[in-house]
Amino acid sequence: MILLKLSRKMISSNFYLLLGILLGVCISCYLDSTCRPYRDPKLKEETLDLQPVTRKRISQKIIHSNKPPTSSKEPEKLVRPHYISTELSIRDKLFVGVLTSEDKINTQAVYINKTVTHLVDKVKFFITVHNKMRHTFNLTGIVGFTDSRSRYRPFQMIKYVGDTFMQGYDYYFFMNDFNYLNVRELKQLVGKVSASNDVYLGTPVDDGSYCNLDAGILISNSVLRALRANLDWCINNAVSDDSSENLGRCVYYSTKLECQASVKGRFLSSYKLKHFQLEKHLQPLSKRKEFNRAVVVYPILQAKDFHILNAYFSRRRLEELQSEIADLSKGLNGTWPPGQRVAAKPATRFDVLPQLYFNSTHLFFPDDFTNIRPHTTADYLDVQKVIKAITDKVLYDNSETFQYRRLVNGYRRFDLSRGMDYTIDLGFRNLQTGKEVIKRFEVCKPLGKVEFVPAPYVTENVRATILLPVEETDGDLAQEFLNNYEKVIMRRRDKVMLMLVLMYQSSSPSKGNSDIFATLKQRATKLSNKYHSDEMRIVWVSIRLPAVNGTMTLGNCKVLNFAMVDLAMRKIGTDALVLVLDVHADFTPEFLNRVRMNTISNFQVFSPIPFRQYNPNVTHADALDVKKTVGHFDRDEYKYIAFYGKDYVTARKKAQDEIPIVRTDNDIAKIVGNTHSGNIYELFLKYLENIHCMRATEKDLRVKYHEDMSNGDRSNLFVGTKLQLAKIILDFQNVIDVIYK
Repeated sequence: MILLKLSRKMISSNFYLLLGILLGVCISCYLDSTCRPYRDPKLKEETLDLQPVTRKRISQKIIHSNKPPTSSKEPEKLVRPHYISTELSIRDKLFVGVLTSEDKINTQAVYINKTVTHLVDKVKFFITVHNKMRHTFNLTGIVGFTDSRSRYRPFQMIKYVGDTFMQGYDYYFFMNDFNYLNVRELKQLVGKVSASNDVYLGTPVDDGSYCNLDAGILISNSVLRALRANLDWCINNAVSDDSSENLGRCVYYSTKLECQASVKGRFLSSYKLKHFQLEKHLQPLSKRKEFNRAVVVYPILQAKDFHILNAYFSRRRLEELQSEIADLSKGLNGTWPPGQRVAAKPATRFDVLPQLYFNSTHLFFPDDFTNIRPHTTADYLDVQKVIKAITDKVLYDNSETFQYRRLVNGYRRFDLSRGMDYTIDLGFRNLQTGKEVIKRFEVCKPLGKVEFVPAPYVTENVRATILLPVEETDGDLAQEFLNNYEKVIMRRRDKVMLMLVLMYQSSSPSKGNSDIFATLKQRATKLSNKYHSDEMRIVWVSIRLPAVNGTMTLGNCKVLNFAMVDLAMRKIGTDALVLVLDVHADFTPEFLNRVRMNTISNFQVFSPIPFRQYNPNVTHADALDVKKTVGHFDRDEYKYIAFYGKDYVTARKKAQDEIPIVRTDNDIAKIVGNTHSGNIYELFLKYLENIHCMRATEKDLRVKYHEDMSNGDRSNLFVGTKLQLAKIILDFQNVIDVIYK
């Protein structure tokens, strides 16, 4: 009763306070959209619709914002790896790690290095060093650890390899400095086992489930990843003084693998020597199968024993190869030359490889556009070399019968899967009868081993500068080029600067409204202001041509190409990547990326072979597509070229005696009478021997049809295909007959 009276008294005295708290809770629940009434999850779906307040609040929220909620977190940029091999997960095959010491780094480790390094992808030597080095090391690839506790050395090695080389190799072989490694057998083993397998391969210890580190251990990339991830546990549980046991315990904890004696039928055999005077006991050892198939021989304590074993196993490998060659030679089915791939059989008549006819000076019908052309220097030397090889063979066999006279006929065919095949008819004088005898010979020049040419590292992020010469008659074409440039480059905000080289005749106005290029300059300024960025500006440089009889153009004065680039380089700078185009060029962003990748400073210039359009009135093609009925790749066109400014300046300085360098407009008069071809590609080819000049067909660089009669030695005038031209002749046969009657 007393408690009840106290409660009534407390409520009555604090009634307004409690009422205010209750009203505040109700109002806040109504105003806060995140507040939801309790819903029993067992209720049916229909009962959820009986909440008018909640539905009203949700409805108001949807009307208030028509856009879906966006995350405030910015999307991460795609960061591409430094090398393509990393992005494609392309790895080398084998890494070898050798545990050694300071005392043996200049003896045992050196002998291992001489017998192993040139045959594997990577070798590292792991030693324990003190604060002050006691020796001068004669090796590279040495990794030193300051922790001298021997039980942790394998894990120090695993940590270093996992942090540094985990992405680079499929297999990792760890050994001691007293092991001789028959590395050729090891490479054969890892080459036969898939890198997707979990491999912990070696020689099991007696009465144990782990591999003996003294005999060498091979692990796969997946096992190394697991060891690196559990390295802390492995170090904390390294309770034994035996490194093999500690490493085996770590492998079992990380992968549940015990030591494997073989993988996919492949063994990592080892042989333990019982005699240390190897030179005396090598003869009886060579008769033992387990010794001959050993990948690791241990322990080796004398320096000469490494070389004795290396010579022995190298000789055995050579004998095995000779035996394989002899067996393969017996199985040759009449192929010629012996062991070479048989020529590919064409699937249809359109796939038949052409036989090109040649004589001692010319090649006939080398392509669809050429009837005859002289041999290039390389072709001529090649023909002479083949003829000499034939005549030497004939005169060696018949020195008193025949005397070489002449080349009668020659045919050659290039097979991508085989090489170059020659069929040659040679005329010999019979010394006994005095008559000419013609003999036919077949010669094959097989393809050699493909080798990769090392090149400096380049990226697609290099800023490029397009150099565009514009003559007074090119105003409309230049406007079309700017329209395409805006669409392809500026809207994508690519790192490209366009420099217009405006070429004024001697008497043409260049200022005010009377400027012949005023419209073009206004258009360039408008685009630069629209996409205001220093990395993709449109600028121009004006060149005043000297007074001559008639009009001076790039067509009738080829040497102006050098004057144009010389004057432009003064504003561009020598560090820039320069691409020379013209107003007829149509290109894509992919083309510019290939220019960036194929043009390398102080190493390579790039001259793309463009796809040139035929006359649309002949082809009746609506679009400029890469088709043989629309155009063809013009191998005679060299004006399109990409290079670095430093390389161009170096070449021009060497050529200034032949073509003076143009520093101002007044200097152009000094080169007007020069008969040079104006070919910048030829400049690099002639004066920079250390620069590789690369040419390749480029489907994304297309040249619109235009009449170019300035170069009369072209092999094609870009009118149309032979079939199209023949059809026009037949269609207008009556008109032709009337004209020529």
